[in-house]
Amino acid sequence: MKPIFPAVKAVIVHKGHFLALKKADADGDVWELPGGKMNFGETKGEALFREVLEETGLQVQPFILYDTWEFFQPEYQITGVIYLCEKPEGEVRISSEHKAYEWFPLEASSLERMDVVFASRMVRWDFDAIKGFMA
Repeated sequence: MKPIFPAVKAVIVHKGHFLALKKADADGDVWELPGGKMNFGETKGEALFREVLEETGLQVQPFILYDTWEFFQPEYQITGVIYLCEKPEGEVRISSEHKAYEWFPLEASSLERMDVVFASRMVRWDFDAIKGFMA
């Protein structure tokens, strides 16, 4: 049986925008959400806090579990959840895993630059509703 890895991602919302990260080893203009795989013994909230802190220097708390995502490879699968989070105090400091960060407008047009794994989920989102309850 091939392994399935649990993971978490954060949509960090700030002034009608969300934080996107560009992987250091990615070709082209493809962006992803902060987060990563869970460690054994971690809750989803603990993993989100750890991964986002490692990748951005921000100490987020999950606001609401908003969606799920799947990533299939020939030898493994990643199955994850996406949390909405408010941007905490502090500046973004990316890790060596990423080469850039950008605040994308919280709207469908931003999805053209996102990795298809996340864009395929986010295209169904109600961005106006997210802006409304994350304001």
